Amino acid sequence: MARQLFEVNEASWLHMESRDRPMHVATLLIYSLPPDASPDFLKDMVAGLRDSTEFVDPFNRRLAYPSKPNLVPMWVQDFDLDMEYHVRHLALPHPGGERELGVLISRLHSNPMDFNRPLWEYHIIEGLEGDRFAIYFKMHHALVDGIAGIRMLQRSMSSNPEDVNTKALWSAAIPVQKQGPMVVKALRKMGDSTFRTMSSLGPVAKRMVKVVRAAMDPDDPLTLPFQTPRSILNHRITGQRRFATQLYEFDRIKRLSKAGECTINDVVLALCSGALRRFLKELCALPGRSLTAGIPVSLRTQDDQGAGTAVSFIVADLGTNIADPVRRLQVIKSSTARAKSMMEGMSRDSIESFTMVMFTPQTLQTMAGLEGRTRSVFNLTISNVPGPPEPLYFRGARLEAMYPVSAVMHGQALNITCYSYAGNLSFGFAACRDTLPRMQRLAVYTGEALEELETHLLGKTGHKVDSDSSDAKTTGAS
Repeated sequence: MARQLFEVNEASWLHMESRDRPMHVATLLIYSLPPDASPDFLKDMVAGLRDSTEFVDPFNRRLAYPSKPNLVPMWVQDFDLDMEYHVRHLALPHPGGERELGVLISRLHSNPMDFNRPLWEYHIIEGLEGDRFAIYFKMHHALVDGIAGIRMLQRSMSSNPEDVNTKALWSAAIPVQKQGPMVVKALRKMGDSTFRTMSSLGPVAKRMVKVVRAAMDPDDPLTLPFQTPRSILNHRITGQRRFATQLYEFDRIKRLSKAGECTINDVVLALCSGALRRFLKELCALPGRSLTAGIPVSLRTQDDQGAGTAVSFIVADLGTNIADPVRRLQVIKSSTARAKSMMEGMSRDSIESFTMVMFTPQTLQTMAGLEGRTRSVFNLTISNVPGPPEPLYFRGARLEAMYPVSAVMHGQALNITCYSYAGNLSFGFAACRDTLPRMQRLAVYTGEALEELETHLLGKTGHKVDSDSSDAKTTGAS
């Protein structure tokens, strides 16, 4: 078998893996059955997928030494997969509603992955009301980030509803170029990494000077790592998860972005901030200082179709200590704009080095096992991943919605991630089950925060948030 050394990002995600902190990420896809689907449509689909045994990177990667992945950081290629293990056929209990689906996804996402096998699972879930079915696809974060995951899924689908021969996900990804011998590759990596690090020293040093100046200026809106209040989100977590969703028309978000003269991401942060403010107030747990969010920033170019992770982070002030929603949005806007300005004009290598320097205390925290015991680098992660704008189909079944199911970790018991798809914006809320009771309320409150912003910025009323409406759907958390 060909062998391949871990990339730095891959090693870091694997290092964080534990029973209480499984580091896989997932996507929940909701499909409507084709109008002419036979009673055996899903049974035949599962059989066909299990017969699809052409594997491309990263679906054929397996840990060379699963019991010691950090001591011997190496992948091997595996082409003899147990497809009944990787492709699973499940059914929801009656009535097959959003709550039943949420309960199942919460439990599936709580289960750690088997390090003795390639690190992915594909669950086909039948019995969803309204002639629908779901697919829950999960993969370890060491192998995929949000953008890469979306592109993988998109390649396995078609914009043509008549195309019923689309390849299985693990056969449709773009294979990587053939690698040379392991030692040659290791030396090449070492040389390239050293050269890039040396080249980025100058730009990174200049940015660090700016960071120090910003930290000394009380009026500078730059939010730095560890400028966080302690909250119920920032303690040690356990292994069980809760999951909930919301779905909104993307045009509503765009109108607010235009009215507020801010980005789509700023509006997303404002909705999360408003929801968190109300949720924590009801629990009598809202800190006096504003919560902060870590926001992943993709470093991939448009033509980068590879696997693995290519992500940097910025930190933003969420303004959760501010009651007025418009003022809160302006604080978020200033904070994100200032954070992005620190990276302007930097190359990808320089941004990666700059991020590594900024988050060195977090790395040391992780190595020492202090996350959730000391101050967190930020209070929670909020991410917005752009998805395909046009409707997609998988073997004739129309993709109605796609929801992210992200990872949480010690010191950050909540992750909120959004996908845009075919005119909608879907929110996925993943959290530690024992930390956030009644988390479904948090999902619903994003809809109320959306209404509140529309009232203040657009003078609009009348969008009633209803978990059964087509404009705001909530998957029940368990």
